Amino acid sequence: MKHRRGIDLTASFGPSDYREHESQQYETLKSLHEWEVLGAKCGKCGRVSWLDKRVIEREFGNQYLMNLRRKLRCVCGNKEGNTVLIGKLPR
Repeated sequence: MKHRRGIDLTASFGPSDYREHESQQYETLKSLHEWEVLGAKCGKCGRVSWLDKRVIEREFGNQYLMNLRRKLRCVCGNKEGNTVLIGKLPR
């Protein structure tokens, strides 16, 4: 996933397992644990990409995760219907 201005937000690693963020939960970027990684899934093509939390926080600030999905754009150009993913790093 990329920022709308073309900034690459991709992390260089992936988690061992992950879950979709529920929009009823009011979690922020800073509320995620150190062993959790942030990801996104495109609503159009289904591509899954893992993001660097530090870069996301630097670009957008401490956002609610449910508001973050509208700010991400897939490489296919889609900006709607994206899902935020939360993954756990392997130990």
